[in-house]
Amino acid sequence: MEDKPVKNLSQASGTVPTELQKLKLILDVVKWLVGSVALVIMTTIINYGFRDRAAGLKEQNEYARYVTSYIVLNKEVGPRRLLAQYFSMVTPSDKLRKCWEDYYRVVNSEYQATMKEDSLLNIRMKKFMTMKALNPEEQVEAAELAKRKEYTEHELNAGLTVPQNN
Repeated sequence: MEDKPVKNLSQASGTVPTELQKLKLILDVVKWLVGSVALVIMTTIINYGFRDRAAGLKEQNEYARYVTSYIVLNKEVGPRRLLAQYFSMVTPSDKLRKCWEDYYRVVNSEYQATMKEDSLLNIRMKKFMTMKALNPEEQVEAAELAKRKEYTEHELNAGLTVPQNN
């Protein structure tokens, strides 16, 4: 009888992996890790986006409810400037804080113009206060200055109007 070559039992059963099989196994593990990590990262990013959007919507609803009322009720430049200054510092959302900073700059320029007008009115009124007697024209001018001074002081120093709770 002829002896047939006997195959190595371990090679026949495939228990010893070849280099190609090792490489495929490593690639499969790497693909699985990359896929798993990428999936977790994408899920985290999407979840953060949804949470940030929900927080932004909630924040905007609160602003619509209260802040608009504060701005509408406070027509004078002094209280609006204080509100804008406060919200430009404490607003958590960067996007909304930037808007408040822009609004603060606008209101602050109005405030500075009113302050300048108030100072000029003070200077002009001091002239009338030093006079002993005023002729009728000067009396009219002094009364007009007093009215304008009262208006600017009200604009600058008006109290903050708070909306009623519903």
